[in-house]
Amino acid sequence: MTNPSTEQRELDLVEKVDFRILGVSNNEEKLQQLLKVYLPPLLLKAGSEYASVRNKVVVISQRLHTFIQPPGIVLPVAALLDQYKAAASPLLKHLDLTFIQHSVRRLEASERRSLVPKAIRGIGSDSGSTVAGLFNVLLRLLGDLRLPPRASKEDLSLREDIGLSDPKDAAFVAEWLGKLLLLRTNAAGPTASPGLSDADIAFLTLGKPDTWALSAKGLSLPETRIKVATFLTSGAFTDEERFIPAIYAAASGDSRVSELGDDMLKRSAISLEDPALIKKLFQAHSKLPAPYRIRILGLLSKSEIATTFTDEILATFRQNVASQATESSDAMQIDGQPPSRKAAGLEQTKVHRALFEYINWVARIGSKKTDFNRIGPPLVQLLRDFIQDQGWPKPESQSLDDITLRSRAYETIGVLAKGTSMPTDDRLSLTSWLFRSLAEDPTPDVVVNIDGALSSLTSIFKPPLEPTTHERLRSILLMYMVQQGEEDGGSSDIVRSARHAATKWANNCLPFSDISARWIDILAVAGRRDERSDVVEEGQKGLDPWTYYANDDRSTELPAWQDMVQTFFKEPMTHLSAAAPSVPGQNEGQGGMDVDEESVFRNFPGDAFIAFPVAVDYCKRILFLAALKGTFKVEPGWERQLLTLVHSDLATRQAIRTYFASESAYGRSVSDLLHAAFEGMIKENARVAEKCARSFVDIASFVPRAVLEPLVSRSVELLPLVTSNRKEFRALGAKAFGILAAHPKNGAEAVAKSKAALVNVTQTLKTAIGSDLNAVEGAFLALAHLASRLVYYSAETKDEVVGDLGEIFPTLDSISSSSVSTQEALFEAYAQLWTAGIQTFPAAEKEKDSHKEFITKAFIDPLVLHAKKGNEKAITALGRLAISLPVTDAAATDKSPDDDILALVLEKLYALYEIKQAEVHFAVGEAITAAIACWDAEVVQITADVQADSGDAYRVHKRASRITTVLEKLLVDCKTTKPSLLKASGIWLFCIIQHCSHLEEIQRRLRQCQVAFMRLLSARDELVQETASRGLALVYEKGDPELKGELVRDLVSSFTGSGPQLKVDDETELFDAGALPTGEGKSITSYKDIVSLANEVGDQSLVYKFMSLATNAATWSTRSAFGRFGLSNILSESEIDPKLYPKLYRYRFDPNQNVQKSMNDIWKALVKDSNTVLETHFDAIMRDLLKSILTKEWRVREASCAAISDLISGRPFPKYEPYYKDIWTAALKVLDDVKSTVRNAALHLCIALSTTLVRQLEDSGSTASATVMMNEALPFLLSDKGIESGVEDVKLFATITVIKIAKSGGKSLNPYIPTMVPNLLGILSTIEPEAINYHYQRAGEDNREKIDRLRSTMVSQSPISEAIENCLRSVDGDVMRELAPGLEEAVKSAVGMPTKIGCSRVLTTLATRHGNNFKPYAARFLQLMERVALERNDEVSQGYARAAAYIMRVAPDDARLKWVAKVRKLYMESEDETRRQKVADCVLAVSKISPDVFGELEAGLLPFAFLGKNDTDEYVGKGFGEVWDKQAGSGISVTRWVREIVELCDKALGTHQWALKHAGALAIAEAVGAVTGAGDLMGVVNLENLRMLWPVYEKALGLKTFEGKEKLLERFPGFVAKTKGVWGEEKLGETLRKIAVREAKRNNAEYRPHALKCLWGFAEAREDLDVLGEIGGIVTPFLAEMVEAEAEADKMDVDEKKKTAANNAGRGLDSKSKTAWAAIEAVAKGYNRGRMAKGGKEAWGQLRRVVEVLEENASGKGKKGLELESPYIARAEFDTIRRGYWYECVTELLEAALKGSGNSAAENVEAGEVEILKWYLATLDIDKADAGTEDQRLARTKAVGAVLKLWKTQQAGEGETMKETRRVVKEAMAKALREERSLEVQRGWRDALGLL
Repeated sequence: MTNPSTEQRELDLVEKVDFRILGVSNNEEKLQQLLKVYLPPLLLKAGSEYASVRNKVVVISQRLHTFIQPPGIVLPVAALLDQYKAAASPLLKHLDLTFIQHSVRRLEASERRSLVPKAIRGIGSDSGSTVAGLFNVLLRLLGDLRLPPRASKEDLSLREDIGLSDPKDAAFVAEWLGKLLLLRTNAAGPTASPGLSDADIAFLTLGKPDTWALSAKGLSLPETRIKVATFLTSGAFTDEERFIPAIYAAASGDSRVSELGDDMLKRSAISLEDPALIKKLFQAHSKLPAPYRIRILGLLSKSEIATTFTDEILATFRQNVASQATESSDAMQIDGQPPSRKAAGLEQTKVHRALFEYINWVARIGSKKTDFNRIGPPLVQLLRDFIQDQGWPKPESQSLDDITLRSRAYETIGVLAKGTSMPTDDRLSLTSWLFRSLAEDPTPDVVVNIDGALSSLTSIFKPPLEPTTHERLRSILLMYMVQQGEEDGGSSDIVRSARHAATKWANNCLPFSDISARWIDILAVAGRRDERSDVVEEGQKGLDPWTYYANDDRSTELPAWQDMVQTFFKEPMTHLSAAAPSVPGQNEGQGGMDVDEESVFRNFPGDAFIAFPVAVDYCKRILFLAALKGTFKVEPGWERQLLTLVHSDLATRQAIRTYFASESAYGRSVSDLLHAAFEGMIKENARVAEKCARSFVDIASFVPRAVLEPLVSRSVELLPLVTSNRKEFRALGAKAFGILAAHPKNGAEAVAKSKAALVNVTQTLKTAIGSDLNAVEGAFLALAHLASRLVYYSAETKDEVVGDLGEIFPTLDSISSSSVSTQEALFEAYAQLWTAGIQTFPAAEKEKDSHKEFITKAFIDPLVLHAKKGNEKAITALGRLAISLPVTDAAATDKSPDDDILALVLEKLYALYEIKQAEVHFAVGEAITAAIACWDAEVVQITADVQADSGDAYRVHKRASRITTVLEKLLVDCKTTKPSLLKASGIWLFCIIQHCSHLEEIQRRLRQCQVAFMRLLSARDELVQETASRGLALVYEKGDPELKGELVRDLVSSFTGSGPQLKVDDETELFDAGALPTGEGKSITSYKDIVSLANEVGDQSLVYKFMSLATNAATWSTRSAFGRFGLSNILSESEIDPKLYPKLYRYRFDPNQNVQKSMNDIWKALVKDSNTVLETHFDAIMRDLLKSILTKEWRVREASCAAISDLISGRPFPKYEPYYKDIWTAALKVLDDVKSTVRNAALHLCIALSTTLVRQLEDSGSTASATVMMNEALPFLLSDKGIESGVEDVKLFATITVIKIAKSGGKSLNPYIPTMVPNLLGILSTIEPEAINYHYQRAGEDNREKIDRLRSTMVSQSPISEAIENCLRSVDGDVMRELAPGLEEAVKSAVGMPTKIGCSRVLTTLATRHGNNFKPYAARFLQLMERVALERNDEVSQGYARAAAYIMRVAPDDARLKWVAKVRKLYMESEDETRRQKVADCVLAVSKISPDVFGELEAGLLPFAFLGKNDTDEYVGKGFGEVWDKQAGSGISVTRWVREIVELCDKALGTHQWALKHAGALAIAEAVGAVTGAGDLMGVVNLENLRMLWPVYEKALGLKTFEGKEKLLERFPGFVAKTKGVWGEEKLGETLRKIAVREAKRNNAEYRPHALKCLWGFAEAREDLDVLGEIGGIVTPFLAEMVEAEAEADKMDVDEKKKTAANNAGRGLDSKSKTAWAAIEAVAKGYNRGRMAKGGKEAWGQLRRVVEVLEENASGKGKKGLELESPYIARAEFDTIRRGYWYECVTELLEAALKGSGNSAAENVEAGEVEILKWYLATLDIDKADAGTEDQRLARTKAVGAVLKLWKTQQAGEGETMKETRRVVKEAMAKALREERSLEVQRGWRDALGLL
């Protein structure tokens, strides 16, 4: 016999296995054992080289699938998986995988977990077709994978443990897990999934529609996504591998997945500067829907390299904006629902927002990284297209989303255009487009963005521009500057003004010298009425050269004033075509006069007319700047300074005159400007006229007389201005009239006419009132100007014009009764005349030899009278009077001094020293100067405002002897101790030197003047100090070198304290009146007063104290005056003593701003190189500051704080390290200063110190310097001088500093952490606002809970908590050793709630982040938690409970067990519900926070939770219930812990607390229900468990009635039924009966219905007992009670009965009715089920027995007979019971009888038995078929149907009575059918009628 071939042998082996399989195919157990051994070898033959063998294996495999369907068969998956990994044959792989997929879900969870590494290893290298199946198997295995805590050691080793050590495998798994997150399915299977190809979908679904269908035992896609996302967060993958999947997860519509994705992205450390990664992101963006694109765009917005992908950026933009209509698929699709075709509006907004953020990023960063010009212009155009697609300039839609997108688009255009180099045409086009958008887009919310885009665009139009560009841009700006809306008569398309933007562009894009730009600014300032303030402000900025060039180093190039005059007033503006055609001058003051096209107002139409004076004034200012170019510096406040110089500085006025005289070409332009000003001046519009008049007078005062000639003939037009009612107009008009009317061009005749006109007006002086009097005042003033200017022009004509002025002008004494205004007008007029040397004395007086008396009476006395009142015009006139007097110099003539009028004038002026107004004394000083120096004084020369042709013929020169005399007097008076005279003398001396310093008499006495001013420096009056300081500067400037040297030495010695001392005598006034009041209405002022007061008090030391005070005040005054006004130039030339630097440096920070400013000026002058000086003298300065910071003077302390802060700022720490400790000490001391400003300065110093330390830590980390700084600072901050200080400000600052240090301290903090953490924990309470505690004490319990939650949240968000967390980051073993005792003490001693919350958070942090270091102390703290977790405050106790849960993770096992025992003991020994609530919180916290630990302790905690969930306190029960639901899940789990539950319940029942007794009773009852329920579920009841439960259950049933005890009864019938097999054991059955009866007999009215229900339930379970009779006996009292109640009701009034019945119907059943119904139900359902099931007579007997018991016991008569026609239960009192409950009861009862009849053989009963049905029919209210609700009526039809069905079975034995009953019933039913409204009830009646 030949040997079989190899093929045959293999076939034989396969067939043998096949036969063995067939042999055991009907035995699951044997089949499984066989397949466990033979299945892998059998399948291995699928790799045979013989086709027959392979085919046979395939056939067997197919047949085998039918054998392994039973759920008990589990194949050897591990072996099959190993075989799969080793196999090379595709067929073998396929078969292995098929059987793996079959049984993988049947494995235990632990087995599936062990298969994960096998499934993963090598998966990345598997390229076969079966890898998709293997990946599906892996997904099934992941569901049971337990992931370790993040960042734990297990997590770090997870990659290796799980089989992902090969990067190829990890990358493969991560990629497909990510793709799985994109998969979408619906009811029909997989659907289109954006981002996935068809091949990807086929891979993930295995090509089968039911792979992800739960109905086909597939995986749940939503749950799998969650598991996948969780797996990706673990340490199994690197950041690079999970980055793309993390994006997919973060964009998921499932919040559970998206949260995990967000977390992965936040924790990712992957670099976004990897080009390959960015390319992947762009690729993903191109494929994925909106939510994913949002995420990707957000990441791209953080990558600089992402700004270089120009093509991708454009494609991204087009995809998200330009192609909105093609948006398909919604990533937020819910599985099972079709995807939406377009991103929702909100989602679309998010996409565009993310896109624009990215484009903004590209614009800001991309311009530096790549050729931005490739993408900038296209993006700008795309955005413009986007806006135009919405509708432009007016949008078609005004939805909020559209507005938001539109705003973003405009904003992005601005950013892009700013960084893009665009062609000129494109730039201008975009500019015009944006301006039109601004003007015409009606959306208010978009305006800001358009304006922002325009602002951004200004940067690409920086001047200078190309001429063409410049011209086109100027045209655009001018057009939008004059554009008008519909309300102004313009286009209706204009919705808002673009004037602000146009003005801003003009200021930024056009040079300051551009005339059109300044024209735009002028229109902005005053071009329209009610112009917006921002437009006016921008226009003013554009007109200000200092503002324009403030940040520009270029030289100031002013606009040509000649061109401005030509453009504004001579040439028409072409851009004004849109303006009003008429010139507003016709109604703005033209007086009806026609204005031709050459009018100066042609460019100011409509509202622009009010811009005319602005244009005139601006041309004037630029003219003056041009004239003073090189000598006048433009700086802040230049306009005011310029006008001051023009009006009061002689040199400036001469420079301007020289400027006009040097260039004849200016004449024409000046003439045009004067012409324009003149035209404006004569308008009736006050706003126009005043400013034009000022400009005219200012300019005309300097121009050559030839320039004025064209206007001379029009001087008469100024008369209305001269006679105006406004004083300003009269003054300006008089000046202008004097300049023009007195001009030589005017002939004598014209002058005479002008004079005559004015004289004619003045004639009415005595009678004029009101406006006429105003005209008179103006006429006098104009007449004075006319006469004086005639003198100035030509002195030869003087007598011809002024000869009769004495007759025309009244003397001043004659008008003493006139108004002040009139008198002042004449004062001013006389001053003008007297300055010109015109004597206005009447002719009769001139002829007298001496007219001193006349002058005194007529002029001097009236002037003095007003001068004493402080009238400056009177004072000025008094000084000018002296100029007109003949020479009366007493030293040069033989006349008596008594006749010297000048001496009299000076005497009167000296007498004015008592005037208190300081400014008046300057007028007095100028008057004295004019009186003695006459026209040699600058103050007089300034008066000349016309070009004279007679030289100085009219000028009166100085009176030398008078100058000497006056100087000597003033120098003497400057030594006086009388404050008022001292002040006046100093000011007068200053005025004389200021205006006459060039005179020889002054020059010779400069040294004496210097001494006088030095003496004045120590005066207490600041104005005197200022005057002295200015005088010293002036003396220094005019003195010779020797004088300068002396001055410098004196000043320095005065400053350093070695200079002049304060000298006093008895009358020396040291203090101002009222400064030191004595309490008697007087005050101390002089040295004499001080001595007197000291003598009175008997304390001579007061003299020295007050003198010290005075000296100190004088010293400070000296310092404040010193150097304030230019003395820096003096000191800069002297050699400085180094001792000066510390004091001077401190004074730079003096609280007084004036002192501070002047000291800074001196410092800058003295110290050329500030850094070098500070470095050289650092130690001296620092020592001086540390000494002075603790002095008695608050100014010094405050200045020292600021000085130290500035001194150490920016300096290396080693420089001030020797002083660091002293600085901290001093700073913290001064932080508690009595003066608030000093405290504030100290606080800033401390802030500077802490900021320096923190910056050092942030920039350099824990360097040596930082460590040293901390070593010095932290001990102070943590001591009682810092963080524990009793001073709130100190404490607050120290706390803030410690917080900052904690943030950046790092490892350097370790030595201080044990101190810092407890201190910071304590501060959590002390820093809490007191208002919280105030409201807390007054709040109710509910509000207190809310406040507690708020306080807890505040603690969590507090910066102090953050600081504690920062400290804990660096904790190691050594730190923990030191920290643990302090922390334990802090927990024990904590008082405030915030501190306790903070302690719990610290323990939580230590247990989670520093578990290994904390582990040795965990048991200690866990034991501590047992006590503190019982805190009264709920938030605190819950915080400690959570902390305990975290500590349990690292605590040793014995500590955990002790904790469990402790909480159980606390629960069992609790005296009230509060402690039980705390225990519930503790157990719940462990369940939630440490579920693994709970699992290990479940034997002790789970039964305990079961007991607790039945606690009668709602909070306790809810907490324990949540624990049970989370850890056990169902009642079946009770069967595992029956013994433990029984023990706990028994213990609870044995306590003295009723709450615990009740909890134990309810728990044992629920346990009984769970065990019996498990029996129902599994088909077999565990009697052993019931035996264990019964003793405790019996004890619980024996408790007194309590609320909720009915729950015990609910389980009782089930317990009785399940214990049927052991009823006979220990008389259990009898005991059960007794318990049922006992409970039914209890007296509690609320409990009784439940007990009666339990009773009939017991009867239902005990088929071996007939307890109906016993039930009847029990319910008799309750039914009898109803009889008695009925009897009482019969006595009630009928209406009252109806009312009571109605109330009962509204409220439901009352207690008695419930009991009655329970009694009736107990009887109706208490029949014997066994007999009823037999049917026939037995069943009918049970029906009759029910009726008999009810009737017998309810009637209370004890009769045997039945009332079948009128049952007791059919009475009206039972209507509610019948309708609500009885119908259904009858249905149930009769259907049971019918079922019994159906089970028994046909058996007819006696007719009398059948009649019992009449009783049942009588109780169903057939005759009241419309009564009750629809449900009740429907229940009635069912009950009637049940009666008729049972009746139908016995029709053969029916008697005549029943036939009659049948007829009556049929009629009643037919009637009910007719009257019924409900279709369903009608159907019920029809069915019932069909039974008849």
